[in-house]
Amino acid sequence: MKLKSLLSTLLIIPLISCSQASSLESKVFCFDTAIDIRLFEGEKQNLNDIENIFSYYDKISDNYKQRDVNNVYLVNNTNDDVLVDETLYSMLQKSFALKEEIRYFNPLCGSLAKKWKESLKSSQILDEATIQSELSKLNNSSVLFKDNNLIQRLGGAEIDLGAVAKGFALDEVKKYLVSKSFSKYLINSGYSSILLGQKQSDDGLFSVGLSDIDNAYLKLSNCFVSTSGVSTQGVKIDDQIYSHIVNPYTGSAINNYDTVIVISSSGYLGDAISTSFMLSSIDEIKQVEQTQNVKAIAIKDKNIVYKNESLEVYYH
Repeated sequence: MKLKSLLSTLLIIPLISCSQASSLESKVFCFDTAIDIRLFEGEKQNLNDIENIFSYYDKISDNYKQRDVNNVYLVNNTNDDVLVDETLYSMLQKSFALKEEIRYFNPLCGSLAKKWKESLKSSQILDEATIQSELSKLNNSSVLFKDNNLIQRLGGAEIDLGAVAKGFALDEVKKYLVSKSFSKYLINSGYSSILLGQKQSDDGLFSVGLSDIDNAYLKLSNCFVSTSGVSTQGVKIDDQIYSHIVNPYTGSAINNYDTVIVISSSGYLGDAISTSFMLSSIDEIKQVEQTQNVKAIAIKDKNIVYKNESLEVYYH
């Protein structure tokens, strides 16, 4: 069995002109990635406040280790009631509500996804017996939301908010920026989740490059850009790419596209949808676009195989 690791390439790159007026910039490492914060107004304290938002959401959504707050990891390691803060309680409620609306999005895929990651690190496809065991746990698990921010996980499947945690954090950052009446900013959460305000230019639009398509870019402002893809975490085994995005119905780690980009007005919603679209048919993508008011682009083998008709792709 031959294994070929994929190069870690940027899925989506904001192209920021160097001729812009000076900006306030900082970088914080959260969610296992570097987050770039750029404000074109405000002061240093505003950067610190935004960094603290990301750090906090990183802690409460962590499903790999205990932190100094009751987080997802703690919920995953007991079937007893866990008292969480209001923010995590709301995140979990919204995520499980999305599970009922968005096909292929399931926050209970945590243990299945971990098994796939462990197997792929060893250059192996996850065996069918393990897949079926994990699917059984997933299908027989649930979460109870009780009064006073009490959470109880039932069953053996683990919660994973990795697909939406950065989006939730970006939503909170957006609220913060609005409260300060800021309109010019760029918040780049590891290129998979981006919050765009207005650029300091005549048209106010950022050029957002599509690295899977040579010299292609979008012109965007005042939106969230969510990207899911196989370029950074996928591996190739016997000419088939396996991803960290797993199908909650079949247990498969094979995706339909190399990259999906979703433009939305909500960070967590866009992130959840971009993840689910990696497993969706084009007809399913179109349906969700209409019901959730989002716009998508799907890329396969360096070709755009689907593009919302309202989006225009530009070329250098």
